[in-house]
Amino acid sequence: MPIILAAGSSEHLPFPKPLAAFGGKTALAIAVENCEWLEIPLVVLGCDAKRVRPAVPDKARVILNPTWSHGQLSSLLKALEHVPAKAAFLIYPVDHPLLRKNTIRQLVGAFRKRNAQQHIAMPRHKRVDGHPVIISAALRKEFFQAKTAREVIYRDPKRIRTFDARTNAILDDFDDPRSYQLCLRKFLSRREP
Repeated sequence: MPIILAAGSSEHLPFPKPLAAFGGKTALAIAVENCEWLEIPLVVLGCDAKRVRPAVPDKARVILNPTWSHGQLSSLLKALEHVPAKAAFLIYPVDHPLLRKNTIRQLVGAFRKRNAQQHIAMPRHKRVDGHPVIISAALRKEFFQAKTAREVIYRDPKRIRTFDARTNAILDDFDDPRSYQLCLRKFLSRREP
């Protein structure tokens, strides 16, 4: 089940990150479109929820996280309350607007081909891990006992199946005007698939 994390503060931007414009779409709309073919995405809102909620695509379900200021893990845990106990889940930060459906399909393929020891599928580009990631239900409880999601994901490298994404879109995020403009230039200059 896709979980789109869109609850954090956008304190260094003049607008909420989910509403950042990329070629006529918002970062949130791009994220929902990229993973709606899996299941109905859960969009976790927190800071600026009143401004962002009207822009959530109809194909997504909104989860409100009143404790968003406690960090990204609090949003993930809130979403997990709505994910079936035996379901795998995809963690997709809303601030990765250069991602495309094909990368999500490759990620799902890597997850399906994992071995019995591997509970995480993650894209990698030039030896750098990126987003989004898929986690099997077997690790679900660990998130409720952790301080960060990263702690669970990197606890044991043998649990991770990576694939070469062949795109730095898995790494490109934004959190201030400079990084937003850089992502926007890349978005506007890329070729259609």
